[in-house]
Amino acid sequence: MNHNAFFAALKAGALRACYLFEGTEEYIKQQALRQLCQKWLPPGLEALNLAELSDPEPDALIAAAETLPLMTSKRVVVVRDASALSASRKGDGQDDALLDYLGRLPDTVCLVFYVKGKADARRRLYGWFKKHDAIVDFSPMSDAECVQWVSASLRRAGKTIDRVTAARLVFTVGRDAALLKQEMDKLCAYVQERPSITPEDIDAVCVRSTECSVFEMVNAQTDGRLDRAFAYLTDMLGGGESEFAILSMLLRQYRLLYHARRLTDEGVPASEMARLLGVAPFAAGRAQKQARRFDLRRLQNAYDYLLEWEYRLKQGQIPHEACVHNAMLRLEEILRA
Repeated sequence: MNHNAFFAALKAGALRACYLFEGTEEYIKQQALRQLCQKWLPPGLEALNLAELSDPEPDALIAAAETLPLMTSKRVVVVRDASALSASRKGDGQDDALLDYLGRLPDTVCLVFYVKGKADARRRLYGWFKKHDAIVDFSPMSDAECVQWVSASLRRAGKTIDRVTAARLVFTVGRDAALLKQEMDKLCAYVQERPSITPEDIDAVCVRSTECSVFEMVNAQTDGRLDRAFAYLTDMLGGGESEFAILSMLLRQYRLLYHARRLTDEGVPASEMARLLGVAPFAAGRAQKQARRFDLRRLQNAYDYLLEWEYRLKQGQIPHEACVHNAMLRLEEILRA
């Protein structure tokens, strides 16, 4: 199940005795564990009914799970970094004992195996969780899920945001939930008593992701504001971003512009274009606007040049130093020729 299904089950009170939490979206995973603990652990008695273990031996895990709860119906046992769910060989001898015990868990415990990142799907313990539909997948949220989550989070904070502005926030900050939460807190503090969040608020206080900064850099260049484009580049390099990473995203952006121009020439509607490009509707609309400034051949020449430039860079034929600056200057020649 995904995290949405887990939260729905949590709200309905339809919880299992044992779970495996895995996935790279750590913030949502932490929130799920926190809410699960709030469900079972009475306020003030958390320390007495919560056990957190790091890669325990089977005997230690069983002892914690068999301990009776105090003044509540269940206790929660959280197992972190279990070697029986990793690629390490250390957990090989533990599988039989753990699998045997999971089949006879008492009703007085909720056992959560908490894995940072992804668990090893080849392990027998993982197979048990999969068979019993007890895996909660915390993969990164899609753009649509992020927009919905942002809207719900701000609503709980007493603020409103429309879908287009929420999509702008996700595009600006990125899809990492922890970063989005941080920027939403900043927005709430910035607007103070004002109930709604506007695009101008996002531009004023939110930190741009590197992907967003590259998008704005390309937007400035295609708009003929080369000085502004280089200002974005200087800010990214000053923030510690590598030249090679910026060049890779620059290539991705010009590939996006090339395909956006092709789809525009073929008369593909804007709503379908976002799906075909694999980006949010907000980003697709802006890419289409950028691409309309140039004909298809010019954008193809720019894209082909960046492909060749990146290949030569990887082969060591050109130095990394100033590689993006040089690429931007050559792109300017191609676009304005």
